[in-house]
Amino acid sequence: MQGDEYLPFLRRILTSKRLEHSLQVRGVMADLAEIYGLDREQALVAGLLHDAAKDLGEAEWAKLVAEAGITITHEAERDYGHSLHGPVGAYLVAKELAVSNPLILDAITSHTYYGDVGSFDAPLSWCLRFSDLLEPTRDWSRVSWLRRNVPRLRDAAYGGRLSEAAAIQTGSLIGWFTELGMAIHPNMHRAWAEKSAVLGVDESFVQ
Repeated sequence: MQGDEYLPFLRRILTSKRLEHSLQVRGVMADLAEIYGLDREQALVAGLLHDAAKDLGEAEWAKLVAEAGITITHEAERDYGHSLHGPVGAYLVAKELAVSNPLILDAITSHTYYGDVGSFDAPLSWCLRFSDLLEPTRDWSRVSWLRRNVPRLRDAAYGGRLSEAAAIQTGSLIGWFTELGMAIHPNMHRAWAEKSAVLGVDESFVQ
């Protein structure tokens, strides 16, 4: 399966739970690649590597942030677990695994809604965001916004309705992060505004 050559590296830097999550995301990406006509290899590699930097210690990731010249332009990007591990992960897999495909690197960078990458709205990037929530080991039973909306997200994503799925996902995350009192990235607000406008819906769509 595409990306298996990266498994020894991932086993060294990820917890077993994170590795299983990454394998499951790759599986969902395989499904969505067929639905959205994605390049299968790109989809599977992006899914497998998307969280490559998630389990790094603070000293390690801070060093990579400085080394890569990764900038923080919004308060939300200071949150490593929810935002900053995206660009750090893209830099890490480019450096350590020689991954150079810009679509894959952009998808990894922006799966956390970080930054201003050229492929932020590419189908590959959206499918990676969907897969991150839809993979079957995720338990959203304690998160009200996602417990309600992940089945709807799955139906839209697997039904080939990308804009609808994107609106469901971003609206749900905005609701969840608001409840938690977390900073919300402007890219998330922008994506919600654009996708919901296409559908002609308001906040009630995800409540």
